Amino acid sequence: MAETWKDFTHKLVVDFCNERGSRTFTLQDFQKANDRKIRSFSEKNNHPFDKVRQQLQFLEHKGILTFVDNKGTYTLREPEILLNELSEEKVEFIHEKEPDKREYIRETFARDRGWVKEAKEKFGSYCLHPKCANTFNKQDGLPYIEVHHIVPLFEGGEDAVWNLAVVCAHHHKMAHFADYDTQKRLQDLFLEIVERRL
Repeated sequence: MAETWKDFTHKLVVDFCNERGSRTFTLQDFQKANDRKIRSFSEKNNHPFDKVRQQLQFLEHKGILTFVDNKGTYTLREPEILLNELSEEKVEFIHEKEPDKREYIRETFARDRGWVKEAKEKFGSYCLHPKCANTFNKQDGLPYIEVHHIVPLFEGGEDAVWNLAVVCAHHHKMAHFADYDTQKRLQDLFLEIVERRL
């Protein structure tokens, strides 16, 4: 059975993101890097790039891609982890529904190395929380800092610098595991600080 335009485009996006080590990309960069593959996929189609744009819209409607802005920038949501991403898994017990029956949530935080580097370059090596003095130096003398998705990926947040904050380990854990009001307060605070800094 011949590969469909939808399957071809989906695979091309995943391969492209894996090669770049980034799940956020522009339509222009994507088409330029895949020009030959797109043109040769179906030689009978006189408008292959229009077809690819259409398939990207279908992938967006299915939740596989999201639009980051109005300038043709996309973020890939599947698979959970790209080949060049770092992953950190956290499993948190939520509550017991019935005796001996527990419900768990598994959060996977995929971190694009390029965005992590850019976040550290833009925001520095010290926790963005205004009253924080928790940052410490590692054995190599460099400050230890973590990069946090302010709006989590699983809640629709983007793998992009405007959704990243540099934070100490303490405030990072608070942002994920504190009570709801504290999480919301930290989220609003970090979003405001990042917007001001960019």
